Amino acid sequence: MNKLILIIAGFCMFFLSASASAQTLKIGYVDSQKIFEGLPEAQAAQRQLDAKLQSWQDSLEMMSRNFQMEFETYQAQQGAMSEAAKETRQQELLRTQQEIQDYRARKFGQGGEAARMRSDILAPLQQKVLVAIEEVAKEEKLNFVFDKLEDAALLLYAEAKFDYTFKVLDKLKRGAQ
Repeated sequence: MNKLILIIAGFCMFFLSASASAQTLKIGYVDSQKIFEGLPEAQAAQRQLDAKLQSWQDSLEMMSRNFQMEFETYQAQQGAMSEAAKETRQQELLRTQQEIQDYRARKFGQGGEAARMRSDILAPLQQKVLVAIEEVAKEEKLNFVFDKLEDAALLLYAEAKFDYTFKVLDKLKRGAQ
């Protein structure tokens, strides 16, 4: 919280000192986590996502338990097995173990189904929230709106007149020639 206050204060000081004009900057913040917690659509989407994730987790746990039982059975029987049978059974166990790892990666890995599903379900809601934030910012005549995060702040809205991207890019291009 202290970091957030310092960041916002730093932005205020910078913009106030940078623009000695008569315009007063207005900065606000939102807590997007509370917004999503209070939005019934987001709660329903989260329940849908949680149910699917739990289903995948249950499948993964069942696969792991089955593998463990097969492995224990192999260990108990390996003394009575021929070398060829041992080799075959070890290869089967390795394939099963690889299938479990592949399933985990497909469902829960980076870019996996869980991440895609989360994005597909939450992206429209995030867009809806951003539109509402922009509308409130304009109604309240706010120049900037930040998201209050635990240890940082994220800019969610800024008036276009404060965007100096192209001036900086132009300066860099002219300086590079």
